[in-house]
Amino acid sequence: MRIKKIFMVLMGLILLVIPGYGQVNQNHQGFRDTLKIPRDSIIRMLVVKDSLLVVAKRDSAFLAQQIFLTQRSKDSLDSSLQRIRMKQQEDSLESIRQYQLSRNFNKRARLELVDPVDQIYEDSVRGALTDLVNLVFEDTAFSPYPRQLKYSFNRLVHHLANDSIYLQFVNLQKDTVPFVLKANRADSTAFFLMNVKEDSAKVFLRSQDRNTLVMWLEEGLDLRRLFRRQVTADQIKIAWAQPDKYRIPRVKVPNPPAKLWDTGAEFSATLSQVAYSHWAKGGNNNLSLNTETKVHANYSKSGVRWDNLFWFQYGIQKAELVNLRKSQDRLEVRSALSHKAFKKFDYSVGLTLITQSFNGYDYPNDSVRISHFMAPGIIDINIGMLYRPNSKFSANFSPASGKLTAVLDTTLAQLPRYGNQGKRIRPEVGARVTIDYKTLLFKNVNLNTQLKLFSSYVNHPERVDVDWYMALDLKVNKYMTTSIKTQLMYDDDVLIPLYEVQDGKKVKVGEGKRVQFWEFIGVGFKYIL
Repeated sequence: MRIKKIFMVLMGLILLVIPGYGQVNQNHQGFRDTLKIPRDSIIRMLVVKDSLLVVAKRDSAFLAQQIFLTQRSKDSLDSSLQRIRMKQQEDSLESIRQYQLSRNFNKRARLELVDPVDQIYEDSVRGALTDLVNLVFEDTAFSPYPRQLKYSFNRLVHHLANDSIYLQFVNLQKDTVPFVLKANRADSTAFFLMNVKEDSAKVFLRSQDRNTLVMWLEEGLDLRRLFRRQVTADQIKIAWAQPDKYRIPRVKVPNPPAKLWDTGAEFSATLSQVAYSHWAKGGNNNLSLNTETKVHANYSKSGVRWDNLFWFQYGIQKAELVNLRKSQDRLEVRSALSHKAFKKFDYSVGLTLITQSFNGYDYPNDSVRISHFMAPGIIDINIGMLYRPNSKFSANFSPASGKLTAVLDTTLAQLPRYGNQGKRIRPEVGARVTIDYKTLLFKNVNLNTQLKLFSSYVNHPERVDVDWYMALDLKVNKYMTTSIKTQLMYDDDVLIPLYEVQDGKKVKVGEGKRVQFWEFIGVGFKYIL
């Protein structure tokens, strides 16, 4: 554009110079008009100016048009960018909304599926389904069809909860009738039994429960219907007259695969509180928490049995004007190996470890430690015979039993409290009897008790150490239970501190051998794996 303007200016100057030059020559030759030359030049300059102004206006209009088009393109790009941003925000908000809906649905679905899963009979299937439900219906899990997935889980759980057994009845004509034995519903169907002569008899089948199948023949069945033609009695073979000579062949039913390991765990927590406010009869506020964990893993195969138990009890208590203190602490590990001997008796070898996990103090003085892990600790090793007539009762007689009382703390070993004064380990050899009994007293009422008796061959054989534990569980519902537990102990080698109340305070007046007794009653949470 700038070059174009320069070109136009040069052309104007040329036009001005050339006509003047010719006229000057003419004027030199003839009469010279001094006024005509400036006038023509001015006119030509005005023409050039007007042409330049026209070009400038045209260029200005072109530039204005280009600016307008550029601004319009910019506005279009801005609106497109704004729409893209709005779309992204909408997609993000919709994604968050879908996530919230999915998480809330998963929470409800998991809670609704937990109870039906617990009704399944087989432990391994129940555990696997519980893990699968927790995985699929996790808060962060997402499924494009959550309702269909939940419906499928409900059908699967309902099917497994019935604990059904599927059967197929096949006659000689290869006619197959499917049948299902269900735990909570009775179904019936008809089935035709046939022989090689194609004679048939109608049999009805009905399931009473998952272990019982009821069968009966149709009403009005006449044996003559089993023959193609009528016959007389003398035409019947003699063999029919003595049916006791015939035996139905027994078909061996294959046994299900043996379950070698029996594992499980129990966890319970009981919280109790007593509070008084302006109580005329008096009383102290207190709060206590008691927990118990039991884990067992038992192996059985071909007359060999290996039982293992981990048992942990711990409780704390906070009373008014009293610091937080330990109320219960017991850690017990058992392992027993037995082999079939004869009838209800087994050869047995067992190992038991009993101790505590945390420090114990001479309350009310909480600065003097009197016990901690393996101080004391009791290790029992026994060899003998195990009598087990059924799954409820067992009695272990061990004429060769070793008892090791360990106090693995030099300071505590110097005290006479545990009979190890000056010794870290005190061995004893004697006889031991252990009796276990558990049963269902009433519906949802379970009794579990264990009695241990030990007598040393060397140190006062007439004095018997006693350890008797009893637990009574009253099941309220699936997770709530009421527990009544007691434990009575007597160890001839353990000295118990004796206290008297003097001036309103407990004062230690000596030590002696006493029967120890512990009792607990509470309602709490219990979960069984």
